[in-house]
Amino acid sequence: MLVLYNRLSFRRSAQRTTPRPDIPLQQANHANVGRIEAVEDYEFALPRYTTALFFCLAVSVTASGHPPKNAKPAELLKHAARLFKDLSRGSANRIPDAVLNRTRCVAVIPAIPTGTANVSRRGVAACREASDHWNAPTFITFEENGGSKHNADLLIFILKDAGVRALRSGRLEIQRQKHVVAPLVATTAIPTQVELNVELLTYEYAGSALSGSGARGVLRQDVDKSRHASDQALSHVSKKITERYLSSLTSFFNTITPTGIVIHHTAMIPGKNALPRSERDIDKYHETRGFEIACSGHIYHAAYHYIILTNGRVQAGRPERCEGAHAEGYNSYLGISIVGDFDSQDNPTGKKGAIKPSEKQIASLVKLCRRLKDRYNIPFQHIVRHSDISSTRCPGDRFPFSAFLQQLQTTTPKSSASGNR
Repeated sequence: MLVLYNRLSFRRSAQRTTPRPDIPLQQANHANVGRIEAVEDYEFALPRYTTALFFCLAVSVTASGHPPKNAKPAELLKHAARLFKDLSRGSANRIPDAVLNRTRCVAVIPAIPTGTANVSRRGVAACREASDHWNAPTFITFEENGGSKHNADLLIFILKDAGVRALRSGRLEIQRQKHVVAPLVATTAIPTQVELNVELLTYEYAGSALSGSGARGVLRQDVDKSRHASDQALSHVSKKITERYLSSLTSFFNTITPTGIVIHHTAMIPGKNALPRSERDIDKYHETRGFEIACSGHIYHAAYHYIILTNGRVQAGRPERCEGAHAEGYNSYLGISIVGDFDSQDNPTGKKGAIKPSEKQIASLVKLCRRLKDRYNIPFQHIVRHSDISSTRCPGDRFPFSAFLQQLQTTTPKSSASGNR
């Protein structure tokens, strides 16, 4: 369907009173809409529900070397910006989208040489009140008590409100987690609630690879004058350096490694009583709904990654490596929407467009999915209809899903699976 949500819903939960736009407003399924809106409000309105805080302590091992233990603010910001760019370029070494969606703050601490114990290192942190709006960075100190590889970058995710209070009080203690392995996209694309409800998830980054960590230590913030001290430190940093840091941070949180494919139908655009004629129509409508995303230095509005028009032509929406806005909890899956309304309840007689996809649309869908499946090693069980993962009828009961899967499973040389762009 045309609209669900993306991380920008973090700051726009108050707007979640509009029924699903994949069907006309007057015929909306209010029970389903209420369920979806309630989940969205709970998931993203963190200041109200205070469900999670996320701190990421990390720095990149770069060709220029590590910043010194008492690095200057500008050096810390530059180093952190390089880290986020490096992680954004990664493939399987990604933190799952569900974890990033719960994040409110991120801190970066430089790696140090091996053989050093009980060290104190300066770092930089930033928090957000909205999905794509990060506040000015602050500078912090991490006192490590051992347990990590000192020449690796340390990432510590805090997922409980107690961590927020501890940090603000000036002492956040990092302890080794029990019974939970920090999830990665390569092994756990969609984390369980057990994994998301732990207090800490710790990672190490070395040699361009992420792994679990047993690091322990204390993250300190000067409670009495932290804001004043950070403002003073930032005053000596050029605006350009700060902006690059924030831009890299935003792109990192909006970058995905595609882990599946979700198939939708567009239905009619509410208010226009017409099917979209192109990706541009969807882009304009999604812009009015506030679904834009900042990714790789650009702004995108269309919630889907691809649109398949009635003549079978494939048009690109947002880039494949940018988080989608089309399926709750599955926005690391690529969203493909087929123009039409294939639901027998909503479009029984075809007054709202064709009652089933055309042969050209199915052929384009098969070709596109083959290419995406090969490119990202997507398993067949991760190619789903929207209705398989959410309370919706999209893409409709008349969509020939079984026949589509049979065609998709037909062996075809990868060289022929180039797809329409």
